[in-house]
Amino acid sequence: MGTVSKLFLLSLCLFSLLTFNSCASFPRIEDYGPLSADGDPKIIGPKGQLSPKISKAIMDRLKGQVEPTDILQRHTLLMEVVSGSPLVTGNKVTLLIDGPATYDAMFKVIRSAKDHINFETFIFEDDEVGRRFAEVLLEKQAEGVQVNLIYDSVGCLNTPAAFFQRLRDGGVQAREFNPINPLKMRGKGWMLNQRDHRKILVVDGKVAFTGGVNISKVYSSSSSGSLSRDQKGDLIQHSWRDTHVQIEGPAVAEFQKLFLETWAREKGPESDRNYFP
Repeated sequence: MGTVSKLFLLSLCLFSLLTFNSCASFPRIEDYGPLSADGDPKIIGPKGQLSPKISKAIMDRLKGQVEPTDILQRHTLLMEVVSGSPLVTGNKVTLLIDGPATYDAMFKVIRSAKDHINFETFIFEDDEVGRRFAEVLLEKQAEGVQVNLIYDSVGCLNTPAAFFQRLRDGGVQAREFNPINPLKMRGKGWMLNQRDHRKILVVDGKVAFTGGVNISKVYSSSSSGSLSRDQKGDLIQHSWRDTHVQIEGPAVAEFQKLFLETWAREKGPESDRNYFP
């Protein structure tokens, strides 16, 4: 993409951000009407939906860990309604405290993939971090592992089209979420501020990652401090620190569903991979 084209698209994006105050991707709570704190949230375990008795015992145990309040009950019910996903128990969750911990864990799991890799991210930059991910994804695709990638058009505005074309040429199925290029508009439902801020990685339907870490070198520093001062005493901003989690267990299927819903909406090709082992 030429410099003029990039400037035009960036100007269009900035105009939209001034016209529309925020991203339009999250549901409006008021659209769901009043929610009672007396309802019982659905809880799923490794073998399916738990009985009301067991579900109540789990909620009571969680409530016992905080001061008396109905916020937990209401929040659980609300998130179930908004997301379409129930509370899922029986998982192993590992906290990944910063970018390096996140990338190390991701690379380890990606390299172990045998069937598929479903990857959804807001930012995927053409820098040393992005190129490392591109290489390992191409390697796994060459081994017969199907790699499916969703990247956001605004988040990847500065990433050259050739970067993603190289992935496609290597067999990776890559979809650009809601392109900002007017020539790629998808009908009346298109909104420039409809962005995909999700960061989801699902490998073989058994391990999932989610959190705030994008694919960019700005996340590549450790969590031990992000500010320092130069010789003049001015503060220097080094990197951006964020957190991710690695999930193993029945909740992985919920992240798989989220990815596949967006994949279908972006016209990603169907495949016979074992998405729900």
